[in-house]
Amino acid sequence: MNKMIRVAALAALLVMAGGCSQKDPAQEAIAAAEAALAAVYEDAQKYVPDKYAEVKSQLEAARTAFNEERYADAIAAVKDVPARAEELANAALEAKQKLHEQLSADWTRLSGSLPKLVAGIEARLGELGKMRRLPKGMDKQLFDEANAAFGSLKSTWDEAGASFAAGDLEVAVVKAGNAEAMAQDLMARLSMQAS
Repeated sequence: MNKMIRVAALAALLVMAGGCSQKDPAQEAIAAAEAALAAVYEDAQKYVPDKYAEVKSQLEAARTAFNEERYADAIAAVKDVPARAEELANAALEAKQKLHEQLSADWTRLSGSLPKLVAGIEARLGELGKMRRLPKGMDKQLFDEANAAFGSLKSTWDEAGASFAAGDLEVAVVKAGNAEAMAQDLMARLSMQAS
């Protein structure tokens, strides 16, 4: 009986020692995976969030396994995270380039058409302002609202230009898109035809 207890105790010690021997490698593997993922976090989160979430879930699974002292499982969970982080970096770069191309095309279109729209609306408001009597369907309140809306339109377009000049193409395109929508709304209110 005593011999069996000693054998069981020895077996338990061996299991514990085996577990401890994997603790440090598991910790190192998780740290390496964290570092690899942190290096690509910003772009991956922004441009390929679904793929980033998949890889992050592997890291979370490894942390859970580590906390439960399943060190072999923790190592297995993160073994390919550094390689996948590199894939994320490449995918994010590709998505970023595609987005930049799209934004550049959008900016080219908007910056080509919006100044004409703004000038046309300004001219129309100028004409209306000189009239002794506003045309049918337009009263002083509508005219004043249109003038206020035109002020917002010009301000938004100016902000778009400032963002573009500062190198923030994404914000520039969003603001220019907003300005375009405002211009189209104003043209409809002023019964103007798009040229």
